[in-house]
Amino acid sequence: MPRLIALDYGRARIGLAACDALGITVTPLGFVARTSDAQAAAIIAAFARKESAEAVVIGLPLHANGDAGTNVAWVRGFLKELAKVCAVPVHEVDERYSTVEAEELLRARGEWPAKPGRIDAASAAVLLQRFLAGER
Repeated sequence: MPRLIALDYGRARIGLAACDALGITVTPLGFVARTSDAQAAAIIAAFARKESAEAVVIGLPLHANGDAGTNVAWVRGFLKELAKVCAVPVHEVDERYSTVEAEELLRARGEWPAKPGRIDAASAAVLLQRFLAGER
């Protein structure tokens, strides 16, 4: 299993998560404050190198009915910027309801999800778990 990192891409923050080399344990790792796509892409590329990531998983904000909207184009625009500085494959995963799932997981662990960045990292972890579950 390749080492993967996951991104929950948002307008203000990008949540980060990674899995172990076996793809068993997924860990939320924080967030990147987003000021521009170029700045965020450079930080994510450095993070991918640091984590020895062989691929990136990113959530696509689909509509409830599964259709792609303007936000999907926005995420894919970021991916074009990321491709300029990071040469690893990118896998897209449906992110519908990932924030709700992340909030429930945080509350179940007794953590307050409202802390800035905590929900973003937890959502990235949910996305990575979804991707890994689909790969098995």
